[in-house]
Amino acid sequence: MYIYIMKKIKYLIFISVMFQACGFSETQSNSGIVDGKKVVDNVTLTDRFEKHIVAFELQDSLNGINEFCVLFTGSSSIRFWPDLEDDMKGINVLNRAFGESTIPEVEYYADRFLFKHKPKLIVFYCGENDIAEGASPEQVFLRFKKFFNYTNEKLPGVKWVYISMKPSVARWALWNKFKMGNELIQQYLRSFSNAKYMDCGTFMMDKNGVVRRDLFTEDGFQMNKLGYILWAKQLKPRIESLIDV
Repeated sequence: MYIYIMKKIKYLIFISVMFQACGFSETQSNSGIVDGKKVVDNVTLTDRFEKHIVAFELQDSLNGINEFCVLFTGSSSIRFWPDLEDDMKGINVLNRAFGESTIPEVEYYADRFLFKHKPKLIVFYCGENDIAEGASPEQVFLRFKKFFNYTNEKLPGVKWVYISMKPSVARWALWNKFKMGNELIQQYLRSFSNAKYMDCGTFMMDKNGVVRRDLFTEDGFQMNKLGYILWAKQLKPRIESLIDV
């Protein structure tokens, strides 16, 4: 019996260590620091994007704070926009997207890269990675809603454009979940005069309802120049309708 109990204890300790190594915590709160780890919306964060945030801070120290800009943020579909300034010609834009970020990560770092610029409009693309990492469409919606309201509190009067989670070749299997999350966010934003929703799925699919491969690079995930041209064509008028350019 003693040997059995000791083996059971060792097993439980092993499971606990493995959970911690994978970033899980049984004592996670909604946000803050738990067991020395950053937690937002019950998601334990790592420092995987710290170098990106430090780079933003360095750019701000060298170039100054770009107040009242149109700030683009979110994940890699914004980060890798190659000709953003040219595509948004006539609009003072600032790209502050980083990596394969999730909504809780954008929220966590917002004090360091977003709020200090006091943008007049935020263009936000995020949520796709949340679902790819296991979040449900409903969880993505709640994360977006929390970040949206938090940002409106920090920046009274700020305008918003949310770009819907895109269909892609690489993540086609997740498209139905993306659509569910998109629909929840779109419905929510209808109540706000300071926000617009851009449904990129409508123009990134062919007439048969299949994602267009010609809009993507070889990896089937990141968009190519043509993909961004289509985004810009839909996005710029929405921005201009919300602000004085």
